[in-house]
Formats: sequence, structure tokens, C-alpha cells
Amino acid sequence: MVKTEQDNKMEPLLTLICITYNHEAYIRRTLDSFLMQKTDFPFEILVHDDASTDGTADIIREYEAKYPELIRGIYQKENQYSNPACQSINEFIFPEARGRYFAHCDGDDYFTDPYKLQKQITYLETHPECVMVTHRAVWHTEGAGSESDRFYPEEEKERDYSLREIAVYGAGLFATNSFVLRREVNEQMPECFHVRHIGDYNLLIYAAICGTCHYLPDIMSVHNDGVPGSWTETIWAQAEKHMESDRAILDMLKKIDIHYEGRFHNEMEEAAARRQRYLDDYTFRYLINQGREKEAAHRYPERWKQEKRLAFRSNLAKSFPFLKRIKQGLGRFLLLTKKLEKSTKSR
Repeated sequence: MVKTEQDNKMEPLLTLICITYNHEAYIRRTLDSFLMQKTDFPFEILVHDDASTDGTADIIREYEAKYPELIRGIYQKENQYSNPACQSINEFIFPEARGRYFAHCDGDDYFTDPYKLQKQITYLETHPECVMVTHRAVWHTEGAGSESDRFYPEEEKERDYSLREIAVYGAGLFATNSFVLRREVNEQMPECFHVRHIGDYNLLIYAAICGTCHYLPDIMSVHNDGVPGSWTETIWAQAEKHMESDRAILDMLKKIDIHYEGRFHNEMEEAAARRQRYLDDYTFRYLINQGREKEAAHRYPERWKQEKRLAFRSNLAKSFPFLKRIKQGLGRFLLLTKKLEKSTKSR
């Protein structure tokens, strides 16, 4: 977007927030995707660099010098993500933001539609009951070819998502860089929503409590999964932290239920039950992989029995491969018999 002198004197309607760490290989593409946005309103770009050890900060400074009225960098001398005293990186960003709306995009992701922000803001400005607009995005696995890309959500119909859907199915419903929301949703979340290093799921739940969350089926951004040093790699790829994160989310859901005095009890209860099943499955698999079979069998007896049944069937198939051929042949025979019976009855 090319800014005019008049635009520069106006307060931005939207603040685009970019959080980055060691994204030297990606940050230019990300910033260029911001600059290509075509809007009829002024916006600003805040880029928070969390003490990158590569050349990320230098690239941000380069863009900041080239577009001083549009881009502002926030540079940390010490990494805040790993600082136990830092509850949220947002505490460094929100005081600097001037927009009435916030958009989000991490430093390794990017926008693909030049009218993305315009479409989302137009909807928000014309629908006061709506507090957040999301859209379909591409999920790309770093290092894999485009043939492995997928869209998420897959849904091709424009609609509102309910609190139940968002609470039960989690942040995986939408890409973070698809979010555009009213400022107060980001800034006014009650304490019960604050969970360290969980920034999407709680935000989505609170947005769905505050108003409607609207979904556009337009494919307008790309999320890169598996980027070295990303949140996905540093948290979800580590078993202990993964389980710790799930337990923290379960605690958050209980606190939300208490905070709203049971008003959303059914939604929180269903979400917690699904999360607990997921945590139990993950923990069981972790114990097996660690060689702690006795502990796994003691803590999860039903899962252990199922595991043994599956292992028995697998070993049986390997030891007696002809059994599979017999089963397949029997299946074809039964199917043919049914067809013959049906043909006889129709005569």
C-alpha cells in the first residue's frame, strides 16, 4: 500500500502485529505481503523482534527506515518468550498500538491476497455484533512440496462459528494470520484466560463470548508449519511441554467456567472432555515410547488392552500373511453371493 501525506497524518484504523524470532529466511516475504495490502483506510505495522540471534532485526530496521510512517520495530535485548517473568509478549506491543482493530501474522507466515485486510475490516465495520473475522488459509509444511499443502478450514461456505465449535475444536480451526479483531478483544481478556505461551485458543474463546466470529472462505494467507525455532517446534514437538500445555488449557477451561458462573458450562465441559481424551492418548503413547509399559498399563488399562489386541492382530498378519488373502477372498465371495441373491429376487 502506498501511503499519501494525508494518510500519514491520520490515526491508523488497524494495527498489524507481527511477532518474530530468528525468521531471517522468511521476514522479507512476510513484510512484503503486508506492504502489498490495498485498503481505503490507514494502517500501521508493529514488528516485535524477540532478541533474534540471526539477521532478522537488521532486516526489520531496513524496512523501518524505508517505510518510517508505516512500520515500527520493537526490539528486545533479551528473549522474552523464555523469560518466566514475562506473562505475555503482548505487554510490549499493545501500548504501542494505535488502531481500533488488530490483525496478526507471525514472522514466518504471510498474506497472499492484497485485499485481505480490506475485506475483513469492511465486514467488521458493517456488522457491529461481530468482533472477529477469520478466513481460510493454506497450511504448508516447511521442507515439503506444495502437493502436501492443505486448506484450513476446508469449509467453502461463509458463516459464523459458534462458541461451542471454537471451544471444542480449538485454535487449529483457523490460522493465526487469518485473525482481524476489535482491539478490546485482545486487550480486555479477563485473568482466567491468561495462559503462558497459549495465545490463540484463549483469544478465540473470548472473542466468541464477546460477539460473533465470522468466517470468510477466501484463501488469503499461508501458515508455515515446522519452521525451525517456531512455536510449533519448541512447544508441541517436546512431549513434556506438550502435556504441560494441555494441562494448563484444562485448568483455563475450568477457570473460565467459574468466572462466568456456569453460563457457558456445557461448552467448557465438552471442550475439557475432548482435551482430556487427547492428553490421555498422548501421555499413553509417550509412556510406551519411553519403554514404561507397566506404568502405561496401570494408568490406562483400557488403552493397554486395546494396544495388545492391535499388536496381536498385527503380529498374526505378519506371521500368517495367507490369512489376509483368505479373508479378502471370503469377502469377495460373500459380496458375489449377495449380488446373486439380489438378482434372483428381482426376476
